[in-house]
Parts: sequence; structure tokens; C-alpha cells
Amino acid sequence: AHAVEANGLLKMDFLGLRNLTFVQKMKEAVYEKYQEEIVIEAIDLEDPETLALFAAGDTKGIFQFEQAGAIRLLRRVRPNHFEEVVATTSLNRPGASDYIDNFVKRKHGQEKVEILDPAIEEILRPTYGIMLYQEQVMQIFRALAGYSYGQADVVRRAMSKKKHDVMERERTHFVTGAVANGVEEAAANAIFDDMAGFASYAFNKSHAACYALVAYRTAYLKVHAPAQFMAALLTSVLDRSNKVASYIAECKRMGLQLAPPDVNTSMKGFTAEGKVIHYGLLGIKNLGSEFINDIIAERENGAFESIFDFCRRLCDKHFNRRAVESLIRCGALDHLGANRRQMLQALPAIVSNLDEYKNSLRYGQVGFFELSGGQDFGFEFDLPQVEE
Repeated sequence: AHAVEANGLLKMDFLGLRNLTFVQKMKEAVYEKYQEEIVIEAIDLEDPETLALFAAGDTKGIFQFEQAGAIRLLRRVRPNHFEEVVATTSLNRPGASDYIDNFVKRKHGQEKVEILDPAIEEILRPTYGIMLYQEQVMQIFRALAGYSYGQADVVRRAMSKKKHDVMERERTHFVTGAVANGVEEAAANAIFDDMAGFASYAFNKSHAACYALVAYRTAYLKVHAPAQFMAALLTSVLDRSNKVASYIAECKRMGLQLAPPDVNTSMKGFTAEGKVIHYGLLGIKNLGSEFINDIIAERENGAFESIFDFCRRLCDKHFNRRAVESLIRCGALDHLGANRRQMLQALPAIVSNLDEYKNSLRYGQVGFFELSGGQDFGFEFDLPQVEE
């Protein structure tokens, strides 16, 4: 990897972020529901409601800010500008955390901001005199010691690779240049000491800003389309039951109601209607995607009216008994006129007659059950009379 750069070639990392897909799907969901186009690139980066969400630490589901440590940090920093969301992203890292107390106290006026030289005041003012980004160090090298962009980038790379020996070799060059620009030698050495210490946890601001931007956009959507946001979020983690449970708790905290699954209304993923989120069928164990597709397609022919009707209409597709048991147990068939215990006890008898029914469909035969005049499967069937 080092040889690539040493030979003057450009090296790139390409990161695939699930949240980029999530933001796109959110835009589509909002447009489908409200015919309102969210131009995500044009949202207000100083939106008070979004910044208030960060300040309160209500960031479950928000990229980079879900963990307890990040939430505690947000509540301490209480960002009221996008720039401070970027700073919080950078502070929430090993090494940089040593400066959290200073940053918080200085932001809230509890500690004086001291900057060693007026020439670097503008560079460090946004971070209250604390060197938080590699770019700030590059700016200081250029402003005080007259480094070119290329020379400053050598320093940045030394910091990012934690090459303290390379940093130390730059001391003489830096101090000499700074003194030539009218900086006292002692001050120049003190500034360099700060920068050398910073090399242990150097963070790239452009990286932090991009990550903070993704976080901000997800937070904006959570604030302005909360039900659609949580529905999309739940759908994105359907394969992780602990995450589903955590986000369901977040729905309740936000005042959103979670409706149980229903074979007549639920879609594959979670969907939002006002302040109600309908449970997605993919969130039910033992239910395959193909069977879900069958259910959604078949109800275009009319709502399912009973468990007999449900089984009859789906038995020649991707039907299986275990999947129907899961649907019964989770309540997805509760609106079909029988309690769960009745349906579970009736299911074996229903399933045992499915093969004969499917054969009669396949060969056009009129069987005994059809002659009996029953409506469901063509046979009479009494549900067991049992309490739930």
C-alpha cells in the first residue's frame, strides 16, 4: 500500500454505507405517501428541529450516533450548528476524547479559550482553540511556517499514519519558518508540541464532515417524517431481532403506534400510516419471501375471510403448515373470525385435506367434499369450540 503512494499513484478507499440506500428509500417512501419530493442535497443544515434532536441525544437509528457513548457526548456538547455535529463526530474517537472536557467547557463558556498565536486564531476558533482536524494542522503549517500545500500534506500523512519520527523531523523546518514570520521561538515550539501530540489521534475533517452529513440527513428525515423513518429503519434490520426490539421501543418513545401484522393489510416490510406503523410480514419467523409474495398477490382478489379461505386460496402456491402456524401465533390471522387456539387446533385437519383439494383442482374431479355442498374447500368444517 505504501509503495502505491510512494510511486505517485492515487490510492482510494470506497466505502459502501447502508445509510445511503436507506436515505434514498426514505425519499421514495415520502414521495409515494405525500407526493412530496425531498431534495436531500438542499435540506437546511441549520434546521433547528434537527439540531435539537442531536442536542437531546434522540439519535437511535442515526448513523454514527446510536451508541450510548455518542448519545452521552451529544447531550454534553449540545450542538446548535452543523459544524458542531461534525466536531462531535471527531471527538467521539479514542485519543480525541482526552479533549472532550475542554471542548464542552469552552463551548458553554465555562473555560477560557486560549490560542498561542493570533495568526492561528481563525483556524482554531471553530473548535474553541483545540486542534481537532488534520486540516487545521495543515493550515497552521502553511500560515505560520510558509509550507506549500504539498509540504503540508506530507505532515498530514505522517499524522494519519502516526509517524511521530517524521513529525519530529519537521520541527526544525517549522520553527525556522515560524520565527522568520515573526513568531517567537518558544511559542513556535509550544504550537509544534501541541500538533505532535495531536498526531496520535489525528482525524480528517473531510471524512468527519461527510459522515456527519449522512448522520444529519438521516436525523432530518427522522424529525420531519418520523413514522416513515421508523418503518424504513425497522425494515432495514429485520434480520436482527435485537435491533428490531430496540427500534420498537424507540417507536413507543416517539409516540408512534405499532400495529400487529395482518394478512389482509401488511406488506413485506414495515409501512407507515399517519402515526401508525404496520408490522411487516418479513418480520415473522418461518415465513418465506415467496409465500409473502403469494399472500400479497392473492388478496388482490379480495380480502381473506377465514382460515379456511386463506388456506384454500394459497394451498397450490408456496404454502406450508409451519408458516401458517407462525401467522396464527403472531396474530396475523386474528381478524378472520376465530381465536388462535381454535385455528391451531383446526390446522392439522385443514392441511390433511389440502392434497385432495389440490388434486381435484388439477384434474377437474368432483370429489366427496364438493358434493357435500360446503363452501370452504367444498367441505363442511366446524371449528373446535375452545377458549383462547
